[in-house]
Amino acid sequence: MTLTLEWACGFEQFGAISDLAQIAQPWTAELSNPSFMSISTTTGVRSLQGSGVTPKALNLGNFVSSGIIWTVPNIGTRYLGMGWFLPSLPAGEGNIFHFTATPPTTLGGVPADGVRITVDNTGTVRIRQNSTNAVLVTSSAYAVSANTQYWCSVSCNPNSGWVTFALNGTVICTATLGINFPLQYISFSSAGVTSTGQNIVVDDLVSYTTDGADTAATLVPPRSVWTSLPNAVGDQTQWSRIGSGVANWASVNSQDYQTANYNTTSQSGTFDYYNITDLPGSPTTIDGVVVTACARKEDSGTRDLKLHARVNGVDDVSTPFVLTTGAAFWYLSATFPLAPGGGAWTATDVNLCQLGLESV
Repeated sequence: MTLTLEWACGFEQFGAISDLAQIAQPWTAELSNPSFMSISTTTGVRSLQGSGVTPKALNLGNFVSSGIIWTVPNIGTRYLGMGWFLPSLPAGEGNIFHFTATPPTTLGGVPADGVRITVDNTGTVRIRQNSTNAVLVTSSAYAVSANTQYWCSVSCNPNSGWVTFALNGTVICTATLGINFPLQYISFSSAGVTSTGQNIVVDDLVSYTTDGADTAATLVPPRSVWTSLPNAVGDQTQWSRIGSGVANWASVNSQDYQTANYNTTSQSGTFDYYNITDLPGSPTTIDGVVVTACARKEDSGTRDLKLHARVNGVDDVSTPFVLTTGAAFWYLSATFPLAPGGGAWTATDVNLCQLGLESV
């Protein structure tokens, strides 16, 4: 089978909870009860950060309704992999993952459709069918330990009918669903139910879909997400610089939106490219490059934005993002699973890569 990279995210790229809520592509992210959530530094989750980047992970908090919902297209098998740190076990059985056709009203509750994965105070993992609350499979006791760091792999195929939960490359439990449902929402939540209960901290999230034969035993291997930031001018500097940045790249080399230092254009067909920081070491497998920009439209009329990945003068270009006038900044992302011109990414390609913006 072939795994196709769909999304990769190191949570260190986000500066605030409000930023995370604005991701528009390739998934739609929502926050459930954001007052109960925070971006926190942690030493408990595997993570790689870019030079000068503050180590951060996403702390889902201690409340039963904390979590994130992703809206995803219903395409075959969905594979999620993430660094996962469980500080303590919950007082009783609590939900940690949902696969549903409709958004759950509360992440700690039982949606009307799909399945969910739970963990209890013994570390036992269960897969439950939501419509009947029936336990489809139960893991061995103490499959999950408190104060432990894992690489968590979760997969679900609502059409062929399975869901699998694995830790550090070992399947903890897998179940045949016996039901079919149009998978549209994947969510994960804290299993704790009080402010002093357990919480879940995640980082380095990757998602894949498949375009070939797949099985319940196929796992997402451990992955780290490296965040590279602009550090030098690229091949084109056609946008205007606003603020105190000494060059175009210096106006956009942070991970949060800026109201004083930024680059702008009022013309169609203008380009800005930026060189980026190199990868650490020489990784042998690179799943893809995700280009993320923070942008907003400030004038009337029509204005779209394309994101570019450029290597040795060859570009791969995203579909246009339609911008609307308003005060909100949006984080816009495009995934490039292959290097420009075709072929798998190499460390050399990534280190030579320029990130580009095109006003259309």
